[in-house]
Amino acid sequence: MQITFRLTGGLAHKAGFSHKELDVPPGTTIADLMAGFAIDQALPMVIARNGWAVDADERLEPGDRVMLSPVFSGG
Repeated sequence: MQITFRLTGGLAHKAGFSHKELDVPPGTTIADLMAGFAIDQALPMVIARNGWAVDADERLEPGDRVMLSPVFSGG
């Protein structure tokens, strides 16, 4: 099934991409995507699926848009 996977900030820099269209098997979770791209789940980040904040154990559906964004702070 096709999904869109986006990374922002330092995550994109470390992974070497900011946007990928992926074909993943049914039952794939966001945690599976993170493991496949060596993204440390312990890092503070926002995980979004189709614009809503979710947990990494969410199972993906065809056409999903997943975005991982590190937590930013500043002033």
